[in-house]
Amino acid sequence: MSESALAAFAALVQSDSKVREQVRQAATPKHVVDLAKEQGHEFTQATMMRMQAERLQQLHDDHINDAASWGEALLLCFGKHS
Repeated sequence: MSESALAAFAALVQSDSKVREQVRQAATPKHVVDLAKEQGHEFTQATMMRMQAERLQQLHDDHINDAASWGEALLLCFGKHS
């Protein structure tokens, strides 16, 4: 299932600094989906963007404003922003 694959990838992002940096540098959602697929986690851009939208609503504006890139904003949603 796409949502469980996204959750597994989010856990990988939190635990693996190399993957986290690759997400941070991602220019588009497709880059992250492709990276996840390379790591064995398949989900759609729509699933990831829906999760991001839901989680961004829960974050304070100051946290979102500090994100310097789309990838950093996604990391906030994955729960890792350092």
